[in-house]
Amino acid sequence: MSSLNKSTARYKMLMILAIADGTHLGTEKKQIINFLGDFFDPEFLEAAIQSEQIRRESVQKDDLMLDFRDAMNQFYRQSTCEERTRFLQQAMDLVTADSHVSPEENLFLNRLFELWGETE
Repeated sequence: MSSLNKSTARYKMLMILAIADGTHLGTEKKQIINFLGDFFDPEFLEAAIQSEQIRRESVQKDDLMLDFRDAMNQFYRQSTCEERTRFLQQAMDLVTADSHVSPEENLFLNRLFELWGETE
């Protein structure tokens, strides 16, 4: 398990949610930059999102879920209940940005709600 700070864990979860449906980042990219603008420089985020999208597209779905769970656990350990609640809303906003929730996006969202819901 890697050691991520809270902001990086949030970024990784949002990126995985954004690419889970296999479509190109459009509205999702703008939302990620908006959500994380308080934590990262927007120009840095723009470049990081581009390189992360390319890297993530070559990763197997099972590996995405492992990365997602790792980031979830790291974020959970470092966050407050209020921060997790805010993230859950951001995650919902992100996956519904294109007015469609794919089965893949739904799988990741369900995992998020299942695991965090058990410990709240």
